[in-house]
Amino acid sequence: MSRCPKCLKDFPTAEGVTRHRSQPRAACNVGDGWETEVLTIPNEHINGELDCDEGPVSSQSSPRFLAPRADQDFFQQQLEPEDQRSSVPLVPAKTEDSTFLTRFNSDPYSAHQQDNLYYLFASLDDCEIANFLLKSKLSMKLIDEFLSLRMVRQMSLSFRTAKDLRARAELLPSGPRWKFEVVPTTHPTKQPVHLYYRDALECIESLFNHPFFADKIDFTPFRLFTTAERVVRVYTEWMSSNSAWEMQSQIPAGGTLCGVILSSDKTNVTKISGGRVAHPLLISLANINMGVRNKGSSHGFLLLALLPIAQFTYPKKRIQSVLSAWLFHQCLDIIIDPLKKAAAIGRMMSDPRGNLRYCFTPLVSCIVDTPEAAMMGCVRGLTSHVTMATYKNYGDAQRHESRTAAITLSQLRSIDCNPLSVEEYFAACTLFRLSGVSHLYLRDWPFAEPSRFFTPETLHHGHGEFWDHNIQWCIHGLGKAEIDFRFSIIPRITGLRQFPTSITDLKQVCGRTKRDVQ
Repeated sequence: MSRCPKCLKDFPTAEGVTRHRSQPRAACNVGDGWETEVLTIPNEHINGELDCDEGPVSSQSSPRFLAPRADQDFFQQQLEPEDQRSSVPLVPAKTEDSTFLTRFNSDPYSAHQQDNLYYLFASLDDCEIANFLLKSKLSMKLIDEFLSLRMVRQMSLSFRTAKDLRARAELLPSGPRWKFEVVPTTHPTKQPVHLYYRDALECIESLFNHPFFADKIDFTPFRLFTTAERVVRVYTEWMSSNSAWEMQSQIPAGGTLCGVILSSDKTNVTKISGGRVAHPLLISLANINMGVRNKGSSHGFLLLALLPIAQFTYPKKRIQSVLSAWLFHQCLDIIIDPLKKAAAIGRMMSDPRGNLRYCFTPLVSCIVDTPEAAMMGCVRGLTSHVTMATYKNYGDAQRHESRTAAITLSQLRSIDCNPLSVEEYFAACTLFRLSGVSHLYLRDWPFAEPSRFFTPETLHHGHGEFWDHNIQWCIHGLGKAEIDFRFSIIPRITGLRQFPTSITDLKQVCGRTKRDVQ
């Protein structure tokens, strides 16, 4: 017996429910967003309601609780009454539902999956065909044509139409869900600013407790040496760094660091037809081993948000870029707000083995190009985003003072000007070489220091620096003819470009060419 979750009308088969909800003008249409996903109701639930929140509980014993030495009251004293209502609860209400496996087993169809592992589909072959069709770029019309073929009909698939297939896919367990928000701006734009994002803390938690990373993740900082005398130290993963040791000493005893990695890059989607541009923001977990995290097949990076690219109507283009930087920091502030709270007061999460850990989420790495790093660091162009040096000091022999969040915030507080007067505020920021953003997104994120989390970029800080400086020094010291001759006699190496004529007369030098020269 099957029942529609909207009108509670009973149908003899699950296919009847699907056809009922597939009617275009019906109030129970699948496009209106299902609050309770029900496909098949077992006989014991025909006379009552099926509560999806009360799924079957795993038969395993309750997970071990790896708590800090201090009790819960200690952390509640650090919050005001208003913050207690808005902050993330430290301890889940139901300990049995806190682990990945118990949440997986609490699926309303887990009872049927004990007999059929591939339920909501009939078999493995049925599931593979559904997976192929869902991942393909076929339209719903072409999928219907494929399913109407005589040979396909003889396969006795559990779905007959594209709508039926999509409806079943919607009932499968999903990851962090997408959210939508209209971001208000202080100055008018040509179109409303739409922000699409997911809960950042849910993304970190889904990576932290994924069973695939059970033996590929570190929970405590460590030091690695080449010999027992501890003379030469080896740095491998982030947990082996000095910054991980320093952060671990500043959180409560028994706490676990969950290092946050952000990656962003503005990408041109189309060049000729409309010039569409996308600005994706990715998130990952530094605790995962580097060799596993960087593999695309491991899905160690999750798409966190699609940052909006607004077109402001302000008459001056230079101020339009300042307003775009304002919007960038405003959107980041919305997206990473759960991570800020978790970094300040902590959050209980389960690891892949079912142990509850008291986790903190500091920002430890930000993978962006140099212009975007300057925008995130709230500095102007030709200004270092990791030190206090400007373009006038780039040739100095000594290292300048590190740029910290406290220094940048103190400079912003010292500016006595109304930020809404964009031109006046931008002119007042010239003294400190700041970009004109008044509300830095790092202002209330503990342990977030620009001099530490801005990861050197391979293209600009590696290959680009080598081409702009090292090669020029060699040319100046040896001469163009000698450099060209030495590169021309290098034996051919598979995978690298050869330079039989010259490298000093290259007109268009891309990143791959700089890498091959290096």
